[in-house]
Amino acid sequence: MIVIPLMQKIAELFLILFTTAGLVKAGMLKSEDSRVLSRLSLYFVTPCVIFNSFQKELTPEVQQGLLMTVLLAVCFHILYILIAGLLRPIWKATEVERASIIFTNAGNLIIPIVAYVLGQEWVIYVSGYIVVFNVLFWTYGVRLFDRESSPDIRKILLNPNLLAVACGLVCLFAGIRLPGPVAIAFNDVAAMIGPLSMMITGMVVSGMKLRDITGNLRVWLVIFFRMVLCSGIAVAFAVLTGMPQRIVSGPSIVMISLLSAIAPSASNINQVAILYHKNEKYASAINVLSTLSCMLTMPLWIMVYELLIR
Repeated sequence: MIVIPLMQKIAELFLILFTTAGLVKAGMLKSEDSRVLSRLSLYFVTPCVIFNSFQKELTPEVQQGLLMTVLLAVCFHILYILIAGLLRPIWKATEVERASIIFTNAGNLIIPIVAYVLGQEWVIYVSGYIVVFNVLFWTYGVRLFDRESSPDIRKILLNPNLLAVACGLVCLFAGIRLPGPVAIAFNDVAAMIGPLSMMITGMVVSGMKLRDITGNLRVWLVIFFRMVLCSGIAVAFAVLTGMPQRIVSGPSIVMISLLSAIAPSASNINQVAILYHKNEKYASAINVLSTLSCMLTMPLWIMVYELLIR
């Protein structure tokens, strides 16, 4: 059911990526412009996506489903962190590789897919995964790239993305909804996240040679760990724990969490790698190839999941 929409959405995003890369090659844009857009994405567009996902009515069924998605997200991230931790001494995994294994592109890719396939009312369950993702990414994830300076608790707590999580939760539980013009503005900005992320990646990729993307064996190993090993563990965990049978609409809610957990490597990694000068071209290569490979791996894992819960 979701195979065709999934492939269509990925094709749309890749069209934006290659068009942007073409504009850079034509001299109309510069690869360096990606730094400005990265800041815009990380500190303005992404917070709007996070906050906007909480602008929903909190019914008992929604509350129960959200709690399950948060629980699953915590479990998936713990499993991924353990796997990446094991690879560090064994495989000498870099910060880009470990982050690419742990963090997925749940917001940019899964939100539009869920809205298209299941309906807009189901998007709120993606926010459960996004909450956990953002708390971990803007604490543990950023520390992977910035180990030289000591953690600044004030800076972490005042990060726009974590503030968006806090404000979104308050509005969700208090039943606060944004007034019309403000809500429209948030929706419009949030809708930019997918195209903007692919524009940034396209700018970086434009300065890379094809062999830089496909010729590095480590890239393909990262793709295997992210899209095959970690995704398979996530599916097995969800099925063996009996999560789909625990609540109303459990199979669909767990499937949404799985879609988030088996998605490609997060585009945020490219943007943070750019800001911290941590091999952004390698991060972009992982992002591009994992996104391309998900056209095959994500539908297959969802088919396995649906077969196992019957």
